[in-house]
Amino acid sequence: MTTKKWGHDELAHDLAEHLRRNTARICWEDMQLGPAGTCRPDVYAMAHSYSKFCPIVYEVKVSISDFRADVTVGKYTKYFKYAGGVVFAVPEGLLKKGDIPDGCGLMIRKDTGWHTLKGPTMRQVDNLPRDAWMKLLMDGMTRQAERTQIKSRVLNTYFIDQTLMKRHGNDIAELVCRAYRARENLERSVVELENRRNKIQEESREEAERRRQRYSQAQDSLNEAQRDLAKTLGLPPDTTIHNLTRAVWDATRRLAGDEEVKRLRQVLSRLESALTEGMKKLPGEGVVCQQN
Repeated sequence: MTTKKWGHDELAHDLAEHLRRNTARICWEDMQLGPAGTCRPDVYAMAHSYSKFCPIVYEVKVSISDFRADVTVGKYTKYFKYAGGVVFAVPEGLLKKGDIPDGCGLMIRKDTGWHTLKGPTMRQVDNLPRDAWMKLLMDGMTRQAERTQIKSRVLNTYFIDQTLMKRHGNDIAELVCRAYRARENLERSVVELENRRNKIQEESREEAERRRQRYSQAQDSLNEAQRDLAKTLGLPPDTTIHNLTRAVWDATRRLAGDEEVKRLRQVLSRLESALTEGMKKLPGEGVVCQQN
């Protein structure tokens, strides 16, 4: 049983590379066969032959639950519009031949590579829908150009290394290799910085949202205090700030000009004067009388 833990996309790419290297097939990975809503096989392969038109869909699964969910709803049957056969591709030990729906094939990925346990029953496919051809042609050419550029860079680096080693020795070749590696590291750093910048922006948005919530809570508290004050002054709870301010000033003026308040102030003033006068010493107080 295989010991490697495969991810879905990693396993699909590994299968596509196996088919490209070991079979005369053109392969597309995760290519939607038309407009939105149409099928999107994990790997779509077509024999490089003018006489035998027999495209095959490879459905990659890395979990039992995913496999059973698709088989239960019959998702794989939708591929027969675009392919003569459907093959399930899984890590070794995940599925057995008896688990596979009738007419479908099974390939397993061992540590030693891909192996076919069951071939699919091939159906006749005369042609593909126009949208599918357009998708395979236009998007497929773009992806192939990108793959070619990547492979070209790798091969160029290798041949440059070998040529420099022959001409100038290991020292200069090592310096050039370092330069290439430095460029690759720089490109990775740029990507990491971009990801970090996006993360900081996301955190900034979250902090702004927290500030907005705090402001909203403070505003709610202020509104509650305003309603209480309006109630105390005999105003409607939803009165405007302008009306509330005027009412406060009016109440202040009434308190300042209230006749009863003035009268009380005068009484207090007189009491204070009387107390002050009473505290004074009486005439002769404190003089000691002498006896004859």
